[in-house]
Amino acid sequence: MKSKFLLTLALLGGGAFAAFADGYIDGVEYYQVGQAKNAEIVLNKTLNDAETNKAEAYYYLGCIALEKGDKATAEEWFNKGIAANAEYAYNYVGKGVLALQSNNTSAAEDLFKEAEKIDKKDAAVKIEIARVYYKTDKVKYNKEWNEFVKKAKKANKKDASIYVFEGDVYADQQNYGDSAGYYEMATMFDSGRTIAYVKYANTYFRINPSASIDKLREIVSQKPNSLLAQRELAEKLYENDQWTLAADEYKKVVENPNHFASDEERYAVLLYFGKKYEESLARAEQQLQKNPSSFLMKRMRFINAAALERWADAEKFATPFFASTGENNLFSANDYTTYGEVLKKLGKQEEALDAFQKAVDVNPDKLETLKDLSSAYQSAGIEETDSVKRAKYFVKSAECYQKFVDKGDPSTNDKYVLASKYINIIATALTEEEKEAALNKGLTVIDEVLALVPDDYRIAQRKARLYVAKEGRNMKAGLAMDAYKKTEEIINANTELEAEKKNEALKEIYMYYANYYMSNTGKDNPEADAYKANAKLYYQKYLELDPTNDALRKYIETMK
Repeated sequence: MKSKFLLTLALLGGGAFAAFADGYIDGVEYYQVGQAKNAEIVLNKTLNDAETNKAEAYYYLGCIALEKGDKATAEEWFNKGIAANAEYAYNYVGKGVLALQSNNTSAAEDLFKEAEKIDKKDAAVKIEIARVYYKTDKVKYNKEWNEFVKKAKKANKKDASIYVFEGDVYADQQNYGDSAGYYEMATMFDSGRTIAYVKYANTYFRINPSASIDKLREIVSQKPNSLLAQRELAEKLYENDQWTLAADEYKKVVENPNHFASDEERYAVLLYFGKKYEESLARAEQQLQKNPSSFLMKRMRFINAAALERWADAEKFATPFFASTGENNLFSANDYTTYGEVLKKLGKQEEALDAFQKAVDVNPDKLETLKDLSSAYQSAGIEETDSVKRAKYFVKSAECYQKFVDKGDPSTNDKYVLASKYINIIATALTEEEKEAALNKGLTVIDEVLALVPDDYRIAQRKARLYVAKEGRNMKAGLAMDAYKKTEEIINANTELEAEKKNEALKEIYMYYANYYMSNTGKDNPEADAYKANAKLYYQKYLELDPTNDALRKYIETMK
């Protein structure tokens, strides 16, 4: 479909505008909703189209020049408008603005009268004059702009322009409820007045997003070629986190010949959010062919490749992306965490750690990046074969996770995970002092969790594992005995625990008990026989839960 559309454009050239867009009207509507920059792009693009009312286009180009403070250019546009069609009233209004801004009120009044003469019953022209007075100085010209509103209502009280303007006045006063009400009245008097729908949606969105979106759907169904209507609907869906629907609407936007270059980039982004990674990647590649320096498209190419798990491509695309510099090219924490994940997948643990650290540096308030950095250090520790480096990585992993817990509002699960970080330190630490320090920190954390969740066997089990990590293979002291007994007690009291989970936990407990008793069967223990009997008892209990364990069965048989 996409290639067919592009081929059609290539064949039809400028003539395609009438079939797929509202031409210069899109520019007019963009100006009327306060988007002068977009309006100027469309008006210049469509100025010489056969369908363009040049007098009207010149007027709005003049208004845009006025907003830029370029009075000379504005006057040129208004004069061109009058030359193109002396019966188009608005260019006289435009020249009136210039006179008013020069404090020549009498000349402005004469020009406004000239505009009114063309059609004395045209309420919209009177409202445009009211708008000029209001925008120039709403306090100084309070009487004038109110008078023209009255004249407009007298001319035609059903003209939608009146209610759009009154809605604008209420919006300027931040009275958004009344503002939305007047915009809705405008749609009632003119069901095709696009700007009224858009202004209603923009005003009411903060109150009722669904109603705003529904209102925009109304105008899009009536005017499917209106770029403003299409684009605003897509934007509101995006702002309401309806990314898949937003992408569907943006597809229509980018197929409109009046669309902007930024629309194509936004579409690529929305496709990514909609998990259409292949299509988003292809769009990003297309845009980079048009604009090789696009920072956003470099990002999209990189993160789409990562989402597709094309790790080598993602790394390749990351190089030009992170080489982009400039005050507007700001890297996010997500950029660095994504890069870190890519490097992890490629086995480049040291480089991954650097990327995750940059994620923390670029946004220290985003606490999730501390968890990501902690995970990266843990992965590096698991992969590392050097015992010194491995111990250091596990310490760093715990430190980062401890910072996450200390800075935020941690859940019980966060603290439960933190305790496991200390288990890793204990298991790999090179000195007894380091092991003891980590054990104490881990016990402090897990006891806090136990106090909050006393009936979860996994918490007591993790406490036992802290002790097991400290003991290593020497279980003679039985440091974990009390914690495992507590674990067993909780398990047996829980009648709803799944049989498989219960059996796995009990096997761990019984094996620890048996190994503890066997560790105390040396000649120095006068009760060695009794301890050996207990060991055999718990090995048998384990075997009952794992009857296919032939190695354990044979071992039990060798015990006296």
